[in-house]
Amino acid sequence: MKYSKLLFILTIFIAVSCKKDSEFTGNFGYDYIVDQVGAYTVYHVDSIIYNDFTGEVTDTSFELKEVIVEEFIDNLGRNAQRLERYRRAIGDTEWEVFRSFYIVKGERNAERIEENLRYINFVFPAKVNSTWAGNRFINAVENNKFLANWEYEFTSVDVPLSQNGIDYSNTATIILRDNETAIEKIYAKEIYAKGVGMIYKEWWHLETQNISDKPWEDKAEAGFILKMYAIENGVE
Repeated sequence: MKYSKLLFILTIFIAVSCKKDSEFTGNFGYDYIVDQVGAYTVYHVDSIIYNDFTGEVTDTSFELKEVIVEEFIDNLGRNAQRLERYRRAIGDTEWEVFRSFYIVKGERNAERIEENLRYINFVFPAKVNSTWAGNRFINAVENNKFLANWEYEFTSVDVPLSQNGIDYSNTATIILRDNETAIEKIYAKEIYAKGVGMIYKEWWHLETQNISDKPWEDKAEAGFILKMYAIENGVE
């Protein structure tokens, strides 16, 4: 009798589990991550850096270009794409190689590996309110300790968006982190467009000992604010 009851419970559990795995029948959102060789995006970047040693605040604007240049097999045996990142001053025509990184687009997620930091920057299927530990492969110590305990979340999926004069039919917004204390502010947001990839990025990491009600831009003593948005994309 007990065996029959246990078997019945297990059968129900398996049936429910199978239903949960197969209940999503929509678009998984694979087009949000572009992995075609030759695909590129140009970004306008605004950067503010607060130097806690000198007290200086450096405000800079420039352009970045990211291009998928080749496919290869990474050290985990996965198909990967290497990207070159170029930089130029506003108004210049010549690009200078800045650095390289690579991406891996799998069945369940997409990863971005840059400066030995492995981010899970997107998951499939893309669904509103889905959450994941995007920095779980990062050893968040010393200069990277602010990357600890990030929980990424889709706040919108398949939403049209106009940005910088460009209309995108389907975009997905991810809040990577939104945490603030009296002495530290961490905020990170990324937006992706189908057929393009990332079109917007905003990261804040600011620290201060000034616990006044001033805006963070005015009272920050260390850290950075980074904002970048796509101004051009295509295939070379």
